[in-house]
Amino acid sequence: MKKLDFTEKIIGKDRYFNSAVIALVVEKSDGKYFLFQKRAKGIRQAGDISFPGGRVEENETALEASLRESFEEIGIDKIEIKGKVGTLVIPSGVMVEAFLGFMDESELINININEDEVEEFFLVPVQFFKDNEPRVEKLEVETRPYYEENGVKYVFPAIELNLPKMYHSPWKSSPREVFLYIYEDKVIWGLTAEIIKAAIEYVD
Repeated sequence: MKKLDFTEKIIGKDRYFNSAVIALVVEKSDGKYFLFQKRAKGIRQAGDISFPGGRVEENETALEASLRESFEEIGIDKIEIKGKVGTLVIPSGVMVEAFLGFMDESELINININEDEVEEFFLVPVQFFKDNEPRVEKLEVETRPYYEENGVKYVFPAIELNLPKMYHSPWKSSPREVFLYIYEDKVIWGLTAEIIKAAIEYVD
């Protein structure tokens, strides 16, 4: 039997899409800036703005994954990790472990974008996020008692199991808040905005 303790545990972690990102701060002579990337066309969530990072592969830690993905996406490996910002779990079954990292301005010339994954990168002053609260919108989450895979529809057996009638058809959960930051012509929202709001507490 496993020994129980009081460390943080996320139930069902192995069933989530596990990913990791680095809230990457560039230290310039005129202040600190977050480095963001815009996802390339043709990939999942194309056009979205995010921090460097991606899927945690088998036999690697979340921190190792965040550093590997950062190098694969923008070619930077000289990153000083300050610590873990936190873990974010969203209703779509995605879990993101976020770390705070710093890089020197001189490393910007070494950025080598992987165009298969990243369309562009840009910097935004950290102070912008400290001075501006995010805009808050809401999304409604709906659970459907069925799904389709490879053209086949699978139905959750709510009737067969004699579960309450509310589970026989799609049901809605309480709306969830979504943060948005708008910087010039860039809209930074969703889990990236959530991580920003948490990370700025650790950046002087």
